[in-house]
Amino acid sequence: MVSVSFSKYLASAVSIIAVNFGFIGYSNAVPTHLQAPASLSIASSSKPATATSSQLDLPLLIKTGESFFKGNNYQTVSEMQLRGTKQNTDVTFYIQAKTIVNSTNQFRSEIAFTQNGKPSKESAVVVSDGKQVYIYRPDLKQYSVISSQAFNKSDDSFLIGLSSSFFLEFANNMGKYIASGALSQPEVIKEINTAANQAIQGETRDIEGKQTYVYSFNDPKQGYTISAFVNPQLANLEQMQIVGKDDGLDIAIIEKIQQRTEVKNLAPQTFKFTPPLGAKKVKSLSISPF
Repeated sequence: MVSVSFSKYLASAVSIIAVNFGFIGYSNAVPTHLQAPASLSIASSSKPATATSSQLDLPLLIKTGESFFKGNNYQTVSEMQLRGTKQNTDVTFYIQAKTIVNSTNQFRSEIAFTQNGKPSKESAVVVSDGKQVYIYRPDLKQYSVISSQAFNKSDDSFLIGLSSSFFLEFANNMGKYIASGALSQPEVIKEINTAANQAIQGETRDIEGKQTYVYSFNDPKQGYTISAFVNPQLANLEQMQIVGKDDGLDIAIIEKIQQRTEVKNLAPQTFKFTPPLGAKKVKSLSISPF
């Protein structure tokens, strides 16, 4: 299930980036506006001062999972980098997202593509009531309505944020495990330990003077590696990253979580969409302006 989910995100990124390679060609020059801002970097290419591999820290993994899934409603503010590299040419997009999610597959996301750290005119509001997803593009004054299932299969689904997509995918099942206390039962911990040690690698890194524990899962069949960067003191997920390759195109999707808070009292209209005055309904609409 995990493999299918994350390979989907990678395929979606490929479809967005591949179009843009057609526009810029394959010159060796990388336009200055495509350079990564200092606030966000690809962790796999960073050089931590120290990296210590050891036995997988299972207690931290379980504690982080409990912290991530314990509530029903969360608001996440994050910055994503979507990067493709082919023949020494880079195409990079930066995405700012503020997303509220509910464990019943409802969400509301405000998305803006950026250049040089400044919001572009192209942005979108995406709202799901759990059954249907409404996509509104203020720049076009258009909106579309599709089923939640269709949105989940679309190229745009991960643009609400990797961590928010991950929560929506697994919140229902994980919430039941946490509520039942299963994650504290010795036999369950033993099973998790066996499965995790076979599939997940872990190491402590000192990144920019800050200690971080990194969990990585590699799927050679699907061709990607997913990494989760955790604050070991707080057991908080701070960054998610997926890297892979497709037909000579190196792809990286990185989300840096700037703030994630549990929302106790949601406004009644949070997951309801009312078309703005003058907005035209269209058959289909992409979140991405590309």
